[in-house]
Amino acid sequence: MKLTNEDINKNHVDTISQYYVLDYLKRQLNINEFEIYLYDKDTIKVIDKNLETGYFKYNSCTKNIDFFENLENEREMEI
Repeated sequence: MKLTNEDINKNHVDTISQYYVLDYLKRQLNINEFEIYLYDKDTIKVIDKNLETGYFKYNSCTKNIDFFENLENEREMEI
């Protein structure tokens, strides 16, 4: 689901993990320059003006936000 500017301003997300990621993005980036999508329960997908994609995922073990250029590689590492 793509987030609108109103969704972003009101922190309208589906999970607590997504809230942590969105809060991080709002503090670290000028998110008005990006397209923001809810990807899964822990992850937000970001597309920049050059159409480059990145994934920001909340890591519940470390309580940090991790960045991935491609989630397929990250999922392979978990297996």
